Amino acid sequence: MSATTSVYHFEQGIPGFEHLHHFVFSDLEQELPIKLMQSVDDQEISLLIVNPFFFYPEYEWELSDSAKQELQIQTEQDIEIWSILTMATEPSGATINLLAPLVLNPNQMTGKQLILHDSTYSSRAPLNRT
Repeated sequence: MSATTSVYHFEQGIPGFEHLHHFVFSDLEQELPIKLMQSVDDQEISLLIVNPFFFYPEYEWELSDSAKQELQIQTEQDIEIWSILTMATEPSGATINLLAPLVLNPNQMTGKQLILHDSTYSSRAPLNRT
């Protein structure tokens, strides 16, 4: 990790990794909007994340006031939304977690994984919709 790498703080960790609170996000050299999310606390934990709107332009939900407050979000420019990607043996089997988006505030370097209760979104939505 370089000295210029920015570390995001996740106050509550993320589901399944509640003990991990610090993550870095690295761009990958590809045409798709994809990043590597790596734990600073445990270097062996890393996840691929993607911009969900690239694959699901109609993706929409309401960010709660409590989440806005926790992440210190003032305007729409304070928000980045990402989703965890799950790879399969065959690339066509890759899925995206629309049920639990990652919300980042790049201005405050804070993050949170939300669970969208009462949602029709899936934690394993197909990446390839054709």
